[in-house]
Parts: sequence; structure tokens; C-alpha cells
Amino acid sequence: MRALIETSRLQLRCFQPDDVAELHEIFSDPQTHTIGSGPFAAVEQTAEWIERRMRVMRSSGLAWYGLRLRDSGLLVGNCGVFAGRTGAAEPEIGYEVRYGHRGRGLAGEAAQAVLEECFSAGIRRVWATIRPANAASIQIAAGLGMVVQYARADERGELLYLSVSSHSGLT
Repeated sequence: MRALIETSRLQLRCFQPDDVAELHEIFSDPQTHTIGSGPFAAVEQTAEWIERRMRVMRSSGLAWYGLRLRDSGLLVGNCGVFAGRTGAAEPEIGYEVRYGHRGRGLAGEAAQAVLEECFSAGIRRVWATIRPANAASIQIAAGLGMVVQYARADERGELLYLSVSSHSGLT
């Protein structure tokens, strides 16, 4: 996957260590960073997260991008793919946008660009795992052509598994 992608409103660039302060603003915000164990307390957590994403890019080619507004350069979120629950051959997509920038279609725009990049790189199917209560994320996934394949429960409750294939013609 390429290290830089541009859309009409966004520049998607793989994270680098010098992004840590801006990304930590997002990851430490309890209204924005609600995934996993929630907001990060220490900037070191964010630095370690960036380093893990850089290692994954070097080892597997799976990319995670910072989302910057093209007109201002402001970091407004992140989006990318990771091995996740489904493995590296069929990676999982994720996206997150600053709370104050939600509702503008930025996550969908970024996710569409990442999905197209995956298919261009030869990845044939991409997954998303989403909690049923996360209506906004389900709507974004549906806009990408993803459909629910099955549901499973984990320690936090039900989790929907959605996917889209490169040959589906839905992207």
C-alpha cells in the first residue's frame, strides 16, 4: 500500500513519530477515542501505537493513515487496515474522526480511499467489526458496500462482522 493517498478533501499519510503530539490530542479525547480500552492517558501510549503501525507497514504492507484536511493541514482522524480478528490476508478496516469533525463524511471518504488502495494492492476482501449500537460506523461500512456476514459475542457483547470483496463491484 502507498504511504500517501489524496482525496478531494483529505491527505492520508502513514503515521510517523513526529505525528505523536497531534495524534495524542485525538487519542486522549474521551469523546473521540472510544475504541479498545478508551482514551490514552499518556503520550507514550500514542508513540507506541505509531511505532506498532510503522512495524506492521514494514512487515506486511498494511497501512494506517493520518487524515489531514487538505485546506488547513489539520489532523482530523485516522484510517487504515490491520490484521485484526480476520488476519493479514483479509485485513480489517478501521476509522476514527475527531468528535468536532464528525458528520461531514470524512470517515467515509477516507475509508473509501483506503479500501480502493487495498484492492489496488491485491487484497481481495476487507472486513470491519462493528458493535451494533455504532450506527454511524455501520452506515459508513454500508456505504463501502460492506454487508454483515455474521455476528459473534466477545467479552464486551455482540460484534458484527462485515465484509466486501474486490470482485463485488460495490466499491
